[in-house]
Amino acid sequence: MVPQNVTETIMREQLKAWGHRVEFGCELRHFAQTPRTVTAYVAGPAGEEVIIAHYLIGADGGGSFVRKKLGVSFPGRTLGIHALVADASLSGLNRDVWHHFNDGDMTRMITICPLAGTQLFQIQALLAPDDSQNFSADVLTAFLTERIGRTDVRIHSIPWVSKYQMNARIAEHYRAGKVFLAGDAAHVHPPTGGQGLNTSIQDAYNLGWKMAASLRGAGEELLDSYEQERRPVAESLLHLSTRLLDSQKQGGIKRERDVQQLDIQYTDSPLAHTLPERQHGLQAGERAPDAPLLGAGGQSLRLFQLLQGPDWNLLAYETHGKVIDARRGLRIHHIGEQDELIDTLGHFRESYHLAPGQCVVIRPDGYVGAFFHGKQSNDIENYLSRFAIGIKDEY
Repeated sequence: MVPQNVTETIMREQLKAWGHRVEFGCELRHFAQTPRTVTAYVAGPAGEEVIIAHYLIGADGGGSFVRKKLGVSFPGRTLGIHALVADASLSGLNRDVWHHFNDGDMTRMITICPLAGTQLFQIQALLAPDDSQNFSADVLTAFLTERIGRTDVRIHSIPWVSKYQMNARIAEHYRAGKVFLAGDAAHVHPPTGGQGLNTSIQDAYNLGWKMAASLRGAGEELLDSYEQERRPVAESLLHLSTRLLDSQKQGGIKRERDVQQLDIQYTDSPLAHTLPERQHGLQAGERAPDAPLLGAGGQSLRLFQLLQGPDWNLLAYETHGKVIDARRGLRIHHIGEQDELIDTLGHFRESYHLAPGQCVVIRPDGYVGAFFHGKQSNDIENYLSRFAIGIKDEY
């Protein structure tokens, strides 16, 4: 398991490379919005700052101040389960495997797994509702001894520890005017399945590219698709995590395919456009698959390498010529026997189910946006114009 602090460090370093940084020690005290802007009043080390912006995103956790200030309800239930999670340095356990004790006994169950890239283990355990003790190294060692019946497992230090109560809740709405909710501010659930951070990052990516398009001139209705696409995912996640929690109570948990989050799809999204004849295979709104390709110079490539970054991608399969003009924010790739990219093994054709002369448009978040015939240049232009991808460049 990769510890969250490592993931955060990677993201902060990338943010720094773009010339930005996370400002710690700041608190949002108040905000107000008009039809055009949001004004935020932020208290920080240098005093209060007034920020006027086009949008505000509340990604401020399950107790979200932003959500409460908006008056957005947070229906669901408190599950009555208290838990501990700690990152600790310990001795007595093998780092090559996960350790699961007291399987089937929800009052004594405990999981200890090594954290990749560190010398730490993460400890997860359920607690009694009235357990108010502070978990120092000695206290946690005694706790483990009592739970697992071993005296050779000893805690040496605890860089981070948290106690929490499990909830399963989802915000009634993800948007109120110029203000949006994302991550735990929009949905909270049991940690079973390990979906929380992944889902929150997916929220941010989905909203981020749409907000960028809106700032370029795309219609405001594009931002409505954020809730339309991501709220059903959160609803499914709540059902999945509570089901896994129930399975854990019965004595085991199996990480099935739905835990991998590879089947998340937006086929009912207003952004999905398809061809009438596409009744089978990959559909608009589904995750774009990878495929091995050869460059014109014979070099091996992966399709995912070409899709990296914030741009849209148009994949034209054996269209034998230009489909549309190049433009800012869109990368066009021609795939075929005589094109810049060669599908020598047939994996691309098989994965995308494209007939010669057809095209697929891939969104910035790696999902299929639309399928077209290569001759439908006007339709492709109109589709891309919805996202302000219409500025022609001289390449």
